[in-house]
Amino acid sequence: MNEAKDSSTESSKNETVLARKLKKTLEVKLENDVDTVAALKELSTFFQENNLKTRRNLRGQIERRSLEINNDFLSAFKVVKESLDGIHNNVKQMSNSCKQMQTRLEESKIQTQELMKKTNELQQEGSRLAMQKQLSEKMRERLTLTNKEVQELKGGSEKHKIGQEFFQVFEKVQRIQSDCKVLLSAGYQTTGYAVSERMEEYSEIGMDRLYRWSQGAIRNIEHGDNTDNLCKSLHHLQAKPILFNHIVEEYISSRRQTIVRQFLDALTVGGPGGTPRPIELHAHDPTRYVGDMLAWLHQVCPGEAENITHLLKLCEKTDRSSVTAKMLTGITEGVCRPLKSRVEQILVSESSAIVLYKLTNLLRFYENTIFDVLKCKSALCLALYELQQLSYSQFLSLLQSTVTSQLTKSEYGDGTVAGDLSPSLTTSSLLGLLRDVLSGQSVVESSQTDDLPVIVRSVVDPLTLHLQETAQRLPKQDAAVFLLNNLTPLRSTLSLYQSDDKRLTELNRRMESCLSELVKEQTAFILVSLEFAPIISIISQNDGAALCTIPGTHTEAIQNAVSRLDHLLSGPDLFILPSARLLVSSQHRKSVRQGSHAELVRSYTTLYQAVQDPRNGYESGTMPKTPDQVRQLLQI
Repeated sequence: MNEAKDSSTESSKNETVLARKLKKTLEVKLENDVDTVAALKELSTFFQENNLKTRRNLRGQIERRSLEINNDFLSAFKVVKESLDGIHNNVKQMSNSCKQMQTRLEESKIQTQELMKKTNELQQEGSRLAMQKQLSEKMRERLTLTNKEVQELKGGSEKHKIGQEFFQVFEKVQRIQSDCKVLLSAGYQTTGYAVSERMEEYSEIGMDRLYRWSQGAIRNIEHGDNTDNLCKSLHHLQAKPILFNHIVEEYISSRRQTIVRQFLDALTVGGPGGTPRPIELHAHDPTRYVGDMLAWLHQVCPGEAENITHLLKLCEKTDRSSVTAKMLTGITEGVCRPLKSRVEQILVSESSAIVLYKLTNLLRFYENTIFDVLKCKSALCLALYELQQLSYSQFLSLLQSTVTSQLTKSEYGDGTVAGDLSPSLTTSSLLGLLRDVLSGQSVVESSQTDDLPVIVRSVVDPLTLHLQETAQRLPKQDAAVFLLNNLTPLRSTLSLYQSDDKRLTELNRRMESCLSELVKEQTAFILVSLEFAPIISIISQNDGAALCTIPGTHTEAIQNAVSRLDHLLSGPDLFILPSARLLVSSQHRKSVRQGSHAELVRSYTTLYQAVQDPRNGYESGTMPKTPDQVRQLLQI
């Protein structure tokens, strides 16, 4: 029973395993199993009929099919093995050949090593020789001139022409000379001396041609075609100071002749087509004539200075300032003679001090202006200075003679004075002359400080001396009025200019003295007219007695004096001195009137105090007006 029970258990287990396998097989999705699909495709190629017999023989058939496939693989791999064996044999043979070749190469290397060494030595020698050849060619190119360059330096048939090519060759010669110095310092004596001697010959040839060409170019410099080349020429000629100085002298001579010719043409011919007109057409007007000549020179000088600066711009080895000064001095020297002859003729023949002073300032102005342009003490500046000094001396001489002449011819010359004591025609004339002369100072402001005292002294001193001498022959009143009337316009004229303060102070002192004298005379006249003078005299000399008892100061005399004072208060102008009425200045008349009235008030105060003193015995009301009331009525 146990055996039957075990067999049944084993049978049930097998059925369970088979069921699981079957279930697993049925659950498999063949479309996703690539190997199974491929096996079935291969099976379909030889499994044609599906019957019991073919199914029984399927296993054997599959095994036979597998055996055939293995045999096919074996046959194919046999062919491959035979091919690989052939390749192995070939590689083995190639290896043997390479070993043989390596052996032969080693033998050849040993044999050709000496040959390679000699070959390398020859290559190095060839490179060294090629470098030496290149250096030699470069050295020959740098230290020698080609035939074309030598021909350009000598000029051939065109020696009178110099262009940019010549300067390039000449600068190359100078560069070679500098290189020769380097060679000599480096120890290459033979080469350095040989090349240096050769280049020295070429340099002399170039310098000679350059010098001769520069002479011709200087003479035709007005055309302006060769200006740049001439600058380079002067730059190279610096190395030969003698030749350089000769060219500078040639330039000075050429430009001096040109400037003189142009100056004379401007004087006599004028500009192209007659514009501007010749300067000498204005010879009748000295100021314009001289001014036009100086203006022409002032116009020319900056151009000449600019041309010289342009010519010397490359001459860095020369003192350009001194050379420029020398050239400008020489160029402008030629116009000095025609200018001086014409201006001197004008100055000597001119009869007007005003015109001479204008010419003096004009010459002074252009002297300073041209000196600022030329920046050197040239002959032209010296000529202008001499002309200015001559003009100034002529002016002072003529001014003094004019003043002396007018004073001699004045109406005061015979000792008589005009009845109205007004400023004389001579005073007005001389002051007008002084104003006209000083008006010319606007041309040159710097001349005011130096010229003004001299001019004022030349006119004012003789005039004031003459007025003083004339006043001494007149009565005091008339003398004071006469001096005030003449000194007033003189002071007004001098105050317009930066005159000497001492002179104005002296004039004011004289005028104050005259005014004081007039005030005294006017006061005395009023006191006498009012009969105050004897009364004040008695009061001052009284020794204590009652004034009312003294003759001349009794009550009636006091009342008469007060009555006359009332007339003066009602008409002050009626008591002015006749000579004081002739004062030209209203300010002076007012000063005289106020000064005399102030003295009158002081005298009235003295009298009023004496009358009010009870000891003098005057009745109350003898003098009804107080001093303050009188002062107010006189508007003091």
